[in-house]
Amino acid sequence: MLPQGLQVVLVKDKQSLRSSVALTIDGAGQFSDPPDISGLAHLMEHIVLSSSRSTKTKVIQRKARRLWGSGTMSHGDGEEGDEEDFEDWLAENDGDSNAFTAPGFVCFHFNSPSEILPEGLERFAELFTLDAVENTVAKPSVIPREIGRVDSELDRSSDAFRATYFLKSNFDASHPFARFSAGSRETLETQPDKSDIDVATSLLRFFRDHYVASRATLVVVSNEELRTLDRWVSPFSSVMSQKSRLAPTNLDFPKFIPRSEMVQSIILRSNDDVQIDENIQTLAIEWPLSLVYPNISRTRQPSSQHTITATAVGFVVSQIVSRRGPGSLRSFFENFNWVPKNSLTRGVPRISFPVDVNGFQVLRMELSLTLEGFANRSAVVSAVFESIRTSISTPLKLDLIKQYLSTAWLHGYLLTPRPPDAISLAVDALRYGVGGTGIAVQGYWHLMPSPENSENAEVIRKIVMDTLNIMAKEENAIISFRASPKAIFNYSKGIVDQEISTSPLFNPWKREPVTGARFLEESRINGGTSLFKSLAWFRANFDGDELTPPYLNPLIPTSFRPPRPVIRQANPIWGRRLLYLEDAMATEQSSREDWKLTKRGVWREFQTVTAKDDDRSNWNLWRIPPGNDLIGLPTPMRPPETSIEGVVVIQLLSSLPLSFTNRQLMLSNLWLLSFDENVLDLSELGASAGIAYETSFNPSGLRLSFRGVSQSLPSYIRRFCRRLVQYHTKILDGSVKISDSVYMNMKNDARRSSKISRLLVYKDLADSSRKISDQAIANQGRFFLKCTTGGCLITQGDILPKEGSKLADDVCYIFRQYGHAASHFEVNPEIRDLLYTPQWRPRDSSPCLLPGVQLISEACGRIPR
Repeated sequence: MLPQGLQVVLVKDKQSLRSSVALTIDGAGQFSDPPDISGLAHLMEHIVLSSSRSTKTKVIQRKARRLWGSGTMSHGDGEEGDEEDFEDWLAENDGDSNAFTAPGFVCFHFNSPSEILPEGLERFAELFTLDAVENTVAKPSVIPREIGRVDSELDRSSDAFRATYFLKSNFDASHPFARFSAGSRETLETQPDKSDIDVATSLLRFFRDHYVASRATLVVVSNEELRTLDRWVSPFSSVMSQKSRLAPTNLDFPKFIPRSEMVQSIILRSNDDVQIDENIQTLAIEWPLSLVYPNISRTRQPSSQHTITATAVGFVVSQIVSRRGPGSLRSFFENFNWVPKNSLTRGVPRISFPVDVNGFQVLRMELSLTLEGFANRSAVVSAVFESIRTSISTPLKLDLIKQYLSTAWLHGYLLTPRPPDAISLAVDALRYGVGGTGIAVQGYWHLMPSPENSENAEVIRKIVMDTLNIMAKEENAIISFRASPKAIFNYSKGIVDQEISTSPLFNPWKREPVTGARFLEESRINGGTSLFKSLAWFRANFDGDELTPPYLNPLIPTSFRPPRPVIRQANPIWGRRLLYLEDAMATEQSSREDWKLTKRGVWREFQTVTAKDDDRSNWNLWRIPPGNDLIGLPTPMRPPETSIEGVVVIQLLSSLPLSFTNRQLMLSNLWLLSFDENVLDLSELGASAGIAYETSFNPSGLRLSFRGVSQSLPSYIRRFCRRLVQYHTKILDGSVKISDSVYMNMKNDARRSSKISRLLVYKDLADSSRKISDQAIANQGRFFLKCTTGGCLITQGDILPKEGSKLADDVCYIFRQYGHAASHFEVNPEIRDLLYTPQWRPRDSSPCLLPGVQLISEACGRIPR
């Protein structure tokens, strides 16, 4: 903490090639705009970044005396010589800067090569001095120029911009969110001139009242030593206003404009937005929330309890409404072709928060619809609300909430390689504080409560239940469809929805005043609910699938065991030895005292290869210990901390792939491709648990690769292998049909046998492949399994030897009917030949594609690394 109250967080990141700096100021955002000048906070951001370093200190002092003596600022005598702009200097030195104004705060940031960081910090600090701001606003050209830049940032054709200002138009005019916070030439120049308001004076008053050091946080991330960084931030000791200003109390925010009837609006998209697909429409449903956070900015200390924010609640809600599999909303919509199929993101409800401040949030759920879905839009809306009501038909179980928290920790923290980010840390410091339950605590993640903390899990369970109860009431929501002209005028008529034939230029179409977007309000009709219930009844009775409450995922643990420590010990006689701790719960610190026996476990030597035994005489087990950088299956980049992730490779040995004919090659790959569809339910359960798989033929047979949390991975592998063994039988008895999409995917899946160059031949046969019977594909799969001579299992990462041995026994038992082919099918591959780069499935096992992950992935808290 600097003398005037500015909070400073210094981060040493050894792996950082560049330095980054961010400064956030609470209470200087859009909601602090004066009522008569909308967008002043945004303009203030531009003015600060336009401040220049001047060598004429006497000129600055003279301007200061004149300002405070008269109370106004004259524009006619600004001197602009012998000055250097911060952004120009930064660009000349391979750096860049930017800023953004949020509803509750403003953030400035820059990055640069580490060698110019000292001067960069000095120049950056000067931007926030009263002298610099006075000098800037005194120049006659600066304010008009920056107003022009603010105005040029408005993109009235953007789909997102139109959605934001349509939402604002539904709020009471007294609500701060209803204001035109972006600012424009009209609000910052024309209207102030008419009202005889001096913008320069207003800017200086805003800086003095809201750019308060005691409500600001500075974060510096660099590879320099902390003592050095501490010396370099000394120029910030005299920046911004020195006045003591407490954080404002929570405002009593008004809600949406009350309506006499429930309506849904159709917003006509602009043809100028080139990013829009005219065949995909967007449903948006928005609800107001009122979560109150601990007032960190008042005390500058973190809360004693974990702060539950809208982002944490939104992530849990995402897991409920955006889940996949039987009984889910997505499955229901895909069944009727109302949402895009075979898309990783478009058919999944997306949760976001257009505004999130203490005491007021707006939760937005967006869903992409096909043209057919738009034609049945009333039924789509009814299905969304019915799905939410179904989710809370019984109280959410605490174990279910803990699973969602585990998912968040897994994908947002444990498996996500994220270096310290100055912007995220500076923003989160305002809400969570520094230290304790806030940012900058090693091994602690401030964005989500730990699944092991039952008290915090119960708190978030209650908040989520309250939120879902709000969402379940249709009268609480604003419902809109952003649709293309093609959808509105060619596909608006459905089973119950009426055709739209009126031109947007005439009534009953309306015009949103800021963006000029045309929109049409429709009364919510009862037929939508009736249609949805009819379709739901039909699906439940004939397909055996209906909307159901969320359920526990057997592959996601409610708490994570710590990674098992492995220690390298140098021995003058035997060389380097790898020792692992047999008891998973023993700590590395407590075990270093005794190499042989500890209070909680026994150190054992890690043997890489296990010989064959009587139970699995035709199987081998290889173990690759954690931390082995010389050999192993390539995996995604992970954090530098010891990981709880494990990898298992199962190789079914056979020389048959080397002698495949073109037809056998095609049939074999169709067998694997169709199996991918058959295990889609399992793979989607596994994706939430961070588990992915790959199957591919190679010169030594068939390789099955798996990666994921070591607690859940063996269970997943056993389920997967059982279904593979049973798959051809289910095709032959008719219980499984191979879909047309399998043949469509075959052309694009040549990577499946990347080790067999002849695989590319099968692409030429794809056009005629549909003539192949399902039975032929099943027989080819069975034929391959019968031609195997055994197998080998390779474990890697956080998997103990006894766990690998147990899994090998289980896999050997599952494949017990196979592995006894004639000797001419035998192969003896080198272990390195089996560890080629996999193409993981499903693709949505990537943390970036998990529903709601964008809500928890911006901050890192990895200090130090």
